[in-house]
Amino acid sequence: MNVVKSVQKTKDEALRKVLAELNASEEEVIYSFQEIKGGLFKGLTYECSGFLKLDLISDVQEYLKNILNGMGLEVSFEVNTKDDVTTIKMYTSNNPIVIGKNGANLDALTTLARQFIKNYTFNGPKIILDVEDYKDRQIKKLERLAKNLARDVVRTKVDAEMDNMNSYERRIVHNVLTDFKGVKTESVGEEPNRHVVIKYDK
Repeated sequence: MNVVKSVQKTKDEALRKVLAELNASEEEVIYSFQEIKGGLFKGLTYECSGFLKLDLISDVQEYLKNILNGMGLEVSFEVNTKDDVTTIKMYTSNNPIVIGKNGANLDALTTLARQFIKNYTFNGPKIILDVEDYKDRQIKKLERLAKNLARDVVRTKVDAEMDNMNSYERRIVHNVLTDFKGVKTESVGEEPNRHVVIKYDK
């Protein structure tokens, strides 16, 4: 990965130099600043370090490819970015193994990929891993379940507690029921036992 550094008197000037060398816009670059204290008669200067988001995503793909190749699997990738979230879709020679029971292996790979990014930066791109359309199907299934439970809550006026879910899944439930009349949603509990409660709302 091509990391560019520039030391200047101001942060703006240092960032501008980095962007120029990378030939990219600010939105396409991950960057950070470090203050450099001068000597007795020298003021502060700032070092800006930056690299392309696309380079980091490419490195993530190479990292995942090495893991899967080590398992004897072939893999290809499709990458899409929407609303600051990058989805890396994997097509492998054995999708069920990569997905695992209830998506456990896919979740583990996602954790590894996110940690890989954190090793480089704490303000890196948010990523979601998918295997073909597994996540898409799971999202639709979760949305159907949430709506069915919401209808039951409206009919019975009894709150419904859903199973424990990660933050991404909880956000899906909150979003799909935002405009659902007669209910409101709330996340309760502590990780990893945090879950959504669908509550009756007059």
